[in-house]
Amino acid sequence: MTVAAALALTGCTGNDDVPTKPHRTSAAAEHTDVSEYLTVLHRTFAASDALPDGSTASDDTVVPNSQRRVGTVDGTTYWVAVGQEGGACLIAADGPDSVGNWTVCGGNAADGSFVGRASVVVSMLDEQGHQTSLVSDGFTDTGSEALHQVAPNVWTS
Repeated sequence: MTVAAALALTGCTGNDDVPTKPHRTSAAAEHTDVSEYLTVLHRTFAASDALPDGSTASDDTVVPNSQRRVGTVDGTTYWVAVGQEGGACLIAADGPDSVGNWTVCGGNAADGSFVGRASVVVSMLDEQGHQTSLVSDGFTDTGSEALHQVAPNVWTS
């Protein structure tokens, strides 16, 4: 899966500090943070939540070790993480150095894209026009072009 979005390619942080609750930045603290609507971010970090080498998530993008693995679909593994600017990020990994590795963030108070329960937090389109979305808890979609759930908080077209 190639991605039309520009992404920073960086490795894992190696940071062993493991938070048990999502971190909120001061910009996001002005409003209720979308991470409050992502139950997965409130569970304890497990070894299976570690990001692989070649991940596109960086300390500038996501709060270190805030990511939680939500599943693997057709060879792509997905994580949900707390964004450095508030909000949340969806991380995808197809394999080491794959062009299918990407990170997209949104739903933060700092850029005005805050969303609440049962909403699309952020989406990305690949070059084939397939949409992958990070959604908050309670999201549903209907209609002929509806998204469908592939993992907790991850929906695709």
